[in-house]
Amino acid sequence: MLTIHLPEDLENALHAEVQSGRFASVDDVIALALRRLLKPPPPKGPLTQEELDRYMLETGMISELPDTSADFDDPDEELIEIEGEPLSETIIRERR
Repeated sequence: MLTIHLPEDLENALHAEVQSGRFASVDDVIALALRRLLKPPPPKGPLTQEELDRYMLETGMISELPDTSADFDDPDEELIEIEGEPLSETIIRERR
């Protein structure tokens, strides 16, 4: 068991989070705060898709890396030629 001593304002904030229903217990609030504190800092500069996926996995934003082998071009997803005016122009014209 761990005992900690907090300033009154922080202790009140912990209990308020539990009373709001956002957390089941004070332990859950503390655990989330520590996870966020220990989370690796975001990488600097632009990231490749692979670097972004790895960072998101490490920080718990995603639970597994995307399956890039499932990425393929579906022949059914070919562009369809549509006749007439674009929908945006139709909406603008009808609003006038």
